[in-house]
Amino acid sequence: MRSIGALVMLTVLLIATPSVAGRVSGQSALTGRYYLVVWGLQGPDNDVVDSHTFVSFYRGDDLDKGIVKPATISWLPATGVVQVFGSEKGHNFTVAQTLKMACRSGRQVKSWGPYEIEPALYRRALKRIRLLNSGRVQYSMIDASPGTMNCIDAAGDLIPQPIDTGIAWGFVASDAVVRHLSPYFKRGGSPVEALADVLIPKACSGHRQ
Repeated sequence: MRSIGALVMLTVLLIATPSVAGRVSGQSALTGRYYLVVWGLQGPDNDVVDSHTFVSFYRGDDLDKGIVKPATISWLPATGVVQVFGSEKGHNFTVAQTLKMACRSGRQVKSWGPYEIEPALYRRALKRIRLLNSGRVQYSMIDASPGTMNCIDAAGDLIPQPIDTGIAWGFVASDAVVRHLSPYFKRGGSPVEALADVLIPKACSGHRQ
């Protein structure tokens, strides 16, 4: 397993370097296509408050220009510290910010994808991001009251069929999000390995599914 620190250093690059841009632009017909990566975090003891599910979405038009700047749904308390009960102000973090928190707290990182997706799912993700950024939704881990969401519902409940992960969290919940969103995957749901080194830093290659 490569260091999470190296993972964070690679992920914080919002604009691809020329070498990466060349690799991305070399892929065929990225224009008009969309991709996602599902992420999961877990603490060493798999405590529910240390677990997190988030998803990053990519426009092929950006990738074709060498720009790696995902639209991300990573919904957490604004403090970054999850409380089991109650609701509080939430914040939608970027991939870089989320992985930086994971690095500081020594959490395990796992990713699924990249998967090519239907444009409709990308549009739904942007709509969800606008809602989260509007201040009309609070964070609640239990997600029991109206106007609140936990990370799983924020990232996974994007299609007409409601998501139900039961009492799952961490990697298990993230895997459930992949399966829930899979009807919107193209290529028979197979990961686009040609883009993996660009959209998922090599430091987490040991975690890809």
